[in-house]
Amino acid sequence: MGLVDYPSSSEDDAPEPPSKRRKGQNDASESKMPPLPTAFHDLYASTVRQSTVDDPSLHQGRKRVNPHVAGNWPTHLYVEWHPTKAQHDILEALVTRAQQELGDDTKLHNFLTSELGTDLPLHISLSRPLSLSTSIKDDYLSRVEHIIRNCGTGVFSVKPEGLAWYKSPDSNRTFFVLRVVSTKAVKTSSDRTLPKTSTNPELMTLLTRCNKVATHFGQPPLYQQTQSEAADEAFHISIGWTMGAPDEETCLKVLKFFRAGEFKDIRTWNLEVDGVKAKIGNTVSHLPLVGKEKTMTDGAGSIDSLYSV
Repeated sequence: MGLVDYPSSSEDDAPEPPSKRRKGQNDASESKMPPLPTAFHDLYASTVRQSTVDDPSLHQGRKRVNPHVAGNWPTHLYVEWHPTKAQHDILEALVTRAQQELGDDTKLHNFLTSELGTDLPLHISLSRPLSLSTSIKDDYLSRVEHIIRNCGTGVFSVKPEGLAWYKSPDSNRTFFVLRVVSTKAVKTSSDRTLPKTSTNPELMTLLTRCNKVATHFGQPPLYQQTQSEAADEAFHISIGWTMGAPDEETCLKVLKFFRAGEFKDIRTWNLEVDGVKAKIGNTVSHLPLVGKEKTMTDGAGSIDSLYSV
């Protein structure tokens, strides 16, 4: 992975953009509306395709990690998070403050709002962007459903731990991210003779199993552990991105915003993880987390042996 190894970390008054909802009466009426069911968001999780070929001019200069190939299905596994209105506003203020620090020469795009001004869900990746052929996509989904159903984590929560800049290994983009850790994580002892405790045991369980299915189908895994960084420290939520990489001094200044008073509430958030999303083409499947840890064989051997290659 390679999150930039920076330490974990007052918005100026600015005119309100036209697309932003006004506080007051509108917010009061919104608060009385029941939340939309999860399945509703899945129905509208994809944007309309604007071109059948890779055209960076349609996507702020971005290029596809996997070029579109007729008959192949772009695929992604992830945990989805829908920030509340208050959380969204704080994240939007954070990105705005970061943009002010970066200056006019560096454009920081955000993942928070659509071009029409609609609040967008955010996510924690559990796979790379994959490309599956028609002949294997159904089998892939079936196996992912099985390993998620039997993973044994049950519903769990994570919390923001800090900010970071992540340089993509697949493109010239640098992502502005919230690092996350499990709410049950135990801090690692400074005594090197003691075993290290994972900061994200539940996400690591999901990642290990999702990677096993990916490699079974000849797809690249996500977040391989290196000598400089453990895979369990790589989980994050991207909230913005920019082309190239900002200078180190500016990066450090932005990361310190995480400890700033105006953004202190971020450190108190608990993000519930109740399932995994599998997006294959334009179809999104919600795979719920159920039960507690136990041995499942399904009459076909252990889960590890079932998907070993």
